[in-house]
Amino acid sequence: MSKEAKNEGLSEEAKRKAEYFEHMSYYRYNGPAGGLTTWNMENGFLEARVRGFRSGFLTPTEYKQLMQCNTLDELKLALTDTDYGQWITTVSKGIDEKHSEYGKKLFDACQEKFLSEFEYLRMNATGILQTFLDMITYGPMINNFCQLIIAIQKSSDHKAVMKVIKNSDPVGAYPHLASIVAFDKDDPTTELFDSLLVDTPVAKYFWQYFLPEMSADDEKRDDAGALKKLTTEVELDVMMSTLQKYLLEDMYSYCREIGGETFPVMKELLEFEADRMTVNVTVNSFGTPLNEQDCIDHERKNLFPNFGQLYPDGHHILSGFGGKQGVRDFQTLGSEFKTKNLRFGEFLQENPAVFVNAMKQAEAKMYAHGFDSQSHFGCFYAFYKLKMIELSNLKLILDTLSQKNLDMRERRELFKDVTFIFDE
Repeated sequence: MSKEAKNEGLSEEAKRKAEYFEHMSYYRYNGPAGGLTTWNMENGFLEARVRGFRSGFLTPTEYKQLMQCNTLDELKLALTDTDYGQWITTVSKGIDEKHSEYGKKLFDACQEKFLSEFEYLRMNATGILQTFLDMITYGPMINNFCQLIIAIQKSSDHKAVMKVIKNSDPVGAYPHLASIVAFDKDDPTTELFDSLLVDTPVAKYFWQYFLPEMSADDEKRDDAGALKKLTTEVELDVMMSTLQKYLLEDMYSYCREIGGETFPVMKELLEFEADRMTVNVTVNSFGTPLNEQDCIDHERKNLFPNFGQLYPDGHHILSGFGGKQGVRDFQTLGSEFKTKNLRFGEFLQENPAVFVNAMKQAEAKMYAHGFDSQSHFGCFYAFYKLKMIELSNLKLILDTLSQKNLDMRERRELFKDVTFIFDE
């Protein structure tokens, strides 16, 4: 049966939903994932594939070769000897093309390699692994929606909104994201937010965020006014952090439901992610309204995930308890964590810039352990996270070489932020 025949008699809205679920289904499969007797039958092939992808990561030696290049053409030549070779051979610089544009084309080719590998895993996954890989995409999808919500509410320029869509994270792509901009932001109906949220796999995280903030009067209103008010008044970073917190807690709960070898591995990775989010939220709140005393013990604390090694004792130290005030500056944060021997305490003794770099190194080492042992989904999560680090490294190197006014010393200073992933 043709697509036209199958959709005959359906409304435009029904056709849109049918098209979406035909191309990308987000049905949630419940755990557990099964034991050793059935694991290889259901997940062994894709686990072998993702472990094969591990060999394609850039090595420290290859990074050093890339950082010794003086031009983008030299970098392209150096990349041809790596796993990125076949993806960048067709990229060439136009006669009048700027270095920044050429660098972006090279980066897009490298990113396309990862996207093809990740989509291969998703398209061949079934059952619980399919849901697990879908959940990995929810983080980027949430960021894409948040950026679009703010763009629609703050700008009347159609081009500005379309630019947000163009620059959205392809991992969190949503098939009908572009159709949302056709709605009028002043439309009193619920069409805008219904189309944006209800039919998406991340809808529950948005409603989990919005509904507690709505007053009883707002809940009685059959329009999007309350949601518009919230998305206009709240800071984007706070919204994103809250939604990512809900996602992280949901993924932790789902991994516990999966059980088997997956939960012990993912528990370690997700607790690291939760603790890092807790510290990052605290550090980023310094100098903002969230660092005011009346916000520390409630609004800022609500952004902390409710699990991890820092939960709950670390949360009490950061937000204050009894007559003790919460942490309000970087020096106090480092002192408290060192005294109490809490996680990341050794990273918090230097300035914030050193802390950020140290956290990147710790992140790479932590996710590298996701490939340890066998018969678990942690290697898929680690693959995604480590690829994000690698692409960030490549973008840094490409952007640096695109700036022709930098001397060798300035380049070496910027290259200090490159994070090696696997040892030789």
